[in-house]
Amino acid sequence: MIHIILIFLIFVFVHSITVSRMFKQACSAFFGGTFMRIYYNFVSLLTAGLAFYLIHELPDRQLWTAPAWLRWIMYAIQSAGIIFGLLAFRHLDTGEFLGIKQIVRYWKRGEVAGNVEGLTQNELVTTGVYGIVRHPMYLAGIVIFTFNPHLTRNSLTISCLADLYFLFGVLIEERRFIVIFGDRYREYRKRVPRLIPKILHR
Repeated sequence: MIHIILIFLIFVFVHSITVSRMFKQACSAFFGGTFMRIYYNFVSLLTAGLAFYLIHELPDRQLWTAPAWLRWIMYAIQSAGIIFGLLAFRHLDTGEFLGIKQIVRYWKRGEVAGNVEGLTQNELVTTGVYGIVRHPMYLAGIVIFTFNPHLTRNSLTISCLADLYFLFGVLIEERRFIVIFGDRYREYRKRVPRLIPKILHR
């Protein structure tokens, strides 16, 4: 368990640096806004993949498996979480979010564009699942990790750490969006809950 926590803390440390505005500004100045988004996504995938690989190689022990009736309920909840997370991309420009469109425009037209986030669009999305909760992808992640019907020592540790980091990520993202969108985001916060859907609030 100690090894998992150390690996996860190193991942959190690296990822926290890469999402900081100072780091992004430095990378944007070096790589240019056009390449910033795809570079950021590559680093995120690389560090997450390396962390999960190292954890996967550690010894593990089965703790609990849900009975069949409960297992299928938990699978259904996880599936709902996946669908809810994917629905977030319906209201985002996926190619822009991944950084692919910026690269294509550069190759085709030599267009150099992108802010410190590597994006050419600066729109606050408040419709669809973003009208239900402010952080649908983080909520999806929490649901997927929390409702795992097969618990091992390692998976339980990862689930707890991941849920805590998702909550930490929500707070960091809110601060970043206030800097970017200002009063528009403050008004959005008043209308839409952070993670618990409105129906549950009622």
